Amino acid sequence: MRIDRKNVIVTGASSGIGRALAVSLARKGAVLTVASRSGERLEELSREIAEQFPAVPRPIAVPCDVSNPRDVAALVGGAVERLGDVDILVNNAGQSVYGEAELTSKEDFDAVMSVNLFGALHCTREVLPFMKRRESGLIVNVASIAALYGVPYLSAYCASKAALVAASQSLRAELDGTGIRIMIVYPGYTETEIFEHEKKVGGARRPPGPYASPAEVGEAIVRAIEADARDLVLTARGKALAVLRGAAPWLVERAMRRTARELRVRDKSSGGRRGGSAPGREGAGS
Repeated sequence: MRIDRKNVIVTGASSGIGRALAVSLARKGAVLTVASRSGERLEELSREIAEQFPAVPRPIAVPCDVSNPRDVAALVGGAVERLGDVDILVNNAGQSVYGEAELTSKEDFDAVMSVNLFGALHCTREVLPFMKRRESGLIVNVASIAALYGVPYLSAYCASKAALVAASQSLRAELDGTGIRIMIVYPGYTETEIFEHEKKVGGARRPPGPYASPAEVGEAIVRAIEADARDLVLTARGKALAVLRGAAPWLVERAMRRTARELRVRDKSSGGRRGGSAPGREGAGS
């Protein structure tokens, strides 16, 4: 697939993978609409891309909370009105809660699901009528290797990303023959601000690095788009997990138990069912 002059919407574009991906797409000549909750950071990104790639139209920056269907309708409707259509949608917006499942409240689960799952579905529903009319289009859903097998202390995040994968696979079958494709991306641990903004509910510490850089992930996604890939599993650990969960599930389970023990914090005084701030968002992006 040629990216040059394609109209692309990227959610969660104010930082992390979304920001890096927007830059990589602009380098390939994409006409971008970038969205997140942080309008100021989106304007900075738009200026940066305009300066780096003067031959490409300046990205349109649209403040948008993807968990709000009205915001999403305005985002997609505005992009179509200004650009004529949407060729590629990248559902990248995400947020996380980290800590023991028993300390993760229903409100925590709801907050994560509202962005990671329902935000992507809101965006997808809005672009599908336009893509069906043209009988072409690509929807890129950024999931996680945590969707392949539940990772300790990320119960809400894993559930949301696994649900996104299942919904993507279902939609992929439904769209067969329409000219619309679904690509699922499974990044591993990536050095983004989501770790700084996520809600910590206690009981565990984050695993040590090294983590991938957002630029590496963004470039890999662009290459996968150009190659018409169906799925993109990143990192050696992610590829191994994709194979072993079917071939040797007992080995994966043992590794997850070991990980849980290694990351467990014995003193839970900083955690609690009511502790911490609201779940953090990286501009509603991962």
